[in-house]
Amino acid sequence: MRWPQPPLPPGPLPPDMQPPIISQLLLEWVLPDVLQEPVLGDLQEEFIQRQQHNRQRACWWYRRQALTTCWHFLHQTKGDWLMFIFSMLFFIGISVWAMLVSAPDDPLAFYDFISLVLIFPPAVLFAVGATSRQTLQRAIAFMFDPRPGAQPQDYQQVRHFFRVMGNSGLLLGLFSTLIGAIAIAQQTNAGNFSETFGPATAVCLLTLLYGAALKTICYIAAEKVSFVAQSSTQQRDMQG
Repeated sequence: MRWPQPPLPPGPLPPDMQPPIISQLLLEWVLPDVLQEPVLGDLQEEFIQRQQHNRQRACWWYRRQALTTCWHFLHQTKGDWLMFIFSMLFFIGISVWAMLVSAPDDPLAFYDFISLVLIFPPAVLFAVGATSRQTLQRAIAFMFDPRPGAQPQDYQQVRHFFRVMGNSGLLLGLFSTLIGAIAIAQQTNAGNFSETFGPATAVCLLTLLYGAALKTICYIAAEKVSFVAQSSTQQRDMQG
């Protein structure tokens, strides 16, 4: 059922007439560029008509339409992104599974907060220092929307960011492991060897594990950037 269309106010819609913002952003993220304006315009027009009678029902209608539309276009516009995220989640999941199988009696055996702090924040800071804060923002944006269309230098900077962060994480892991090994060697003696050497060595190696994990993730991200950059260049050549 369609109701008579009320006159729209000039300019941007007031907040009380706006569709649900999350659903709108989701549509903008999933829809192809050529369809964003007509699809969003039609949905907004219908939403304005429906909310004249009941805004809550209109909001639920808009959310359902957004989910249905996004599901229809998700594989078309975000298929590569979904595979990229799936590969990341698969790596994390299989790693967690291996950890749980290795230490079923102690699920937190592979967790050490200090080791995490020694690896991840410095690696990000080193990457920002080697590039820029704007490159960090582009890298985060790329993780959520790796579609072609950016400038070649942007891809190069983002790829460099991931490579620096991954290499820094691995080197920090090696460096921290050496510090731990030296500390173990200094504090271990014949009296406490059997009690302290094993647990201390395990904690010492966690930094290397975290560094290798970060290096793996950043390597995949950098290769994804290279692939998208190559696809973007090919599209420009075909259009030119």
